[in-house]
Amino acid sequence: AWFVSMPLVRLLAHKIATAMATKFVPQLVHRRTAVVVFVNDSARGLVRNLRASPSYELVGFFEDRDMDRIGGPLESLSYLGKAHSVSQYVRDHDVEVVFIVLPDDGGRRAVNLLDELSDTPASVYYVPDFLVINLFEAQVREVEGVTVLEVAETPFYGADGVLKQAFDFAFSIVVLVGLAPLLLVIALIIKLTSPGPILFQQKRYGLNGQRFMAYKFRSMYGGTSQQGAEFQQTSRRDDPRVTPIGRLIRRMSMDELPQLINVLRGEMSVVGPRPHAVAHNEYYRKAVKRYMVRHKVKPGLTGWAQVHGLRGETAQLDRMEERIRYDLDYIKNWSPMLDLKIVFMTLMMIFRRRDGS
Repeated sequence: AWFVSMPLVRLLAHKIATAMATKFVPQLVHRRTAVVVFVNDSARGLVRNLRASPSYELVGFFEDRDMDRIGGPLESLSYLGKAHSVSQYVRDHDVEVVFIVLPDDGGRRAVNLLDELSDTPASVYYVPDFLVINLFEAQVREVEGVTVLEVAETPFYGADGVLKQAFDFAFSIVVLVGLAPLLLVIALIIKLTSPGPILFQQKRYGLNGQRFMAYKFRSMYGGTSQQGAEFQQTSRRDDPRVTPIGRLIRRMSMDELPQLINVLRGEMSVVGPRPHAVAHNEYYRKAVKRYMVRHKVKPGLTGWAQVHGLRGETAQLDRMEERIRYDLDYIKNWSPMLDLKIVFMTLMMIFRRRDGS
């Protein structure tokens, strides 16, 4: 009964929570910091609407032209610098939303031409520059009544985020309590069969690029953590650094179970892109395009890439690129049903590995 009813109940809760949060409790929605890049009439209209919204906190604007050329500062916002400094400012100040408003030049010429063509019986199609749309798979959205192109966004903002967090909390509590005897047995075997701590700790990147300490059962001989600039992955099944119990729990993915503590603390989610070591993040963010977009959501115990066979070692660049494609696909197409599907597929993979298939 639970297996059949839970997906339907969760979908219904999702719809109800979204409607109620939007209509009755906007004050519970986190206000996201935002900046505007380039100034024109559309930017001024956007800013006026954003100021009246409870969802955004405007920080300032960026512009390459002199203030007298753009008609003065943008709605009394602080001028933050030239457009080339946007990325660094966003990283340094943890800005959550960037609105890029294209300069007027091309648009005004197009409007004049469209006005002239409106006096003819011809059919007219306006073809904008689709480079951004195609390159980043941008989607048309509406923000406070203004049409924008969504290039990078988290699906877990507002009511969706509350619902996913509630699911993560409930799931981690149930599994930790249910598997407590197994966890104690694994911890005892690790302690008795090799010197060292029970848990392995390592800094990982989480939501919005914030670092946190991830936990795993120690499956290798040696220390408590690896946090430096370099980190050597386990690349062979017969790696001599892996303990006998470590080889077993790795095969069953039971070494990841302590990360349920990270889920309970709100640092991770049940489903999401797998977190990578800090050293790997610093390397791949420069080597793989749009790599950091995966940090628009919390990292997960399991993910869309992992259920498609992209788990474990990530030494090859093409393998990491494929993993990131799945991560971005998950972010773009997230739904409660997709999370449930990934959890189910993960369980099936574990059972197959247990049977040796």
